[in-house]
Amino acid sequence: MSLNNETYLSPSSIVIVLDLIQQNFVSQLPLIITILGLLGFIGNSLTFLHPTLRKNSFSMYTLSGSFVDIINLFVNLFPIYLSPLTGNVQSTIPISWVCKVRLFVLVFLPQLSMNLLIMSLIDRYACTHDLTSRIRLILQLKMVPRLIGITILISSVSSIYSPILNDIVSSYGCDSTQPIINGLLYILIHGIITPLVMLILVLLTYKKFKQNRHRVMLMTREKRIFFRNHFITTAFVQVFVTSFFILQWIFVYWYFTTTQYKTKSAELRAIDSFLLSLTNNLYYIINIKSFYLSTLTSRVFRKTFMTVLTRLVHKTITLFYWKI
Repeated sequence: MSLNNETYLSPSSIVIVLDLIQQNFVSQLPLIITILGLLGFIGNSLTFLHPTLRKNSFSMYTLSGSFVDIINLFVNLFPIYLSPLTGNVQSTIPISWVCKVRLFVLVFLPQLSMNLLIMSLIDRYACTHDLTSRIRLILQLKMVPRLIGITILISSVSSIYSPILNDIVSSYGCDSTQPIINGLLYILIHGIITPLVMLILVLLTYKKFKQNRHRVMLMTREKRIFFRNHFITTAFVQVFVTSFFILQWIFVYWYFTTTQYKTKSAELRAIDSFLLSLTNNLYYIINIKSFYLSTLTSRVFRKTFMTVLTRLVHKTITLFYWKI
């Protein structure tokens, strides 16, 4: 093809196109994701609190994670939709302690959500062991509040660097006082260690599952169904989806952190800003995935949800006709 017949966007056109996409699509993602998250939280609550599942420790970890997810969406994501002009809620904070609390919450809630997912993985790993194994003690419901408390403590400790390294910065508002150290710690803890722990637990659980496969095949049909309903597949899929959206954000965040003080053209800065905003919004998909992935991957979850939904619709219709 002749070069004369090819069409190229000028740099100014690139900026205009990205700005249009930002205004008409990316800026609406916080609202869309928050609505989907709210619907997912309601679905998880109705399903996991049903008598069929609420005595399952995995259900309690997943429901707790879903509760943290919806708080995270309303506290950290939805305010971005309400501040379309700046897109940065922190820049308007004038008080030091408010800044520190805000940045702590910004880091703590996503980390707690991922750590609860790790707890659900540990729970599924424990369920693949023999009934006589001591690790199965964590499957008892009385252990769930204790382990959730430990998870909250670990999440707090791993996020404590955020209020230490962030404060009111002149001309920038609430921002990092040590951006390089803050960025490295964020990437190390949330972008490397956390996904790595999840993937290691997936491999250990899968290995144990394969070791038990021969024994499972010798069980009665009823026991085989029970074993398959341990939500292992659901946990695996959630880990892979979570890891993907963490890494796509971490890669862009790492690039932005290491190049933010370099001299760039207006077009390159526009591209960087667009990618940072897009990947940051997509990152919050990890907070809405639970209900939808559980529906896709777990027959027991689907069956329980449909049972609850059918009863709810039936009661609503009955109440409506009774009032008439």
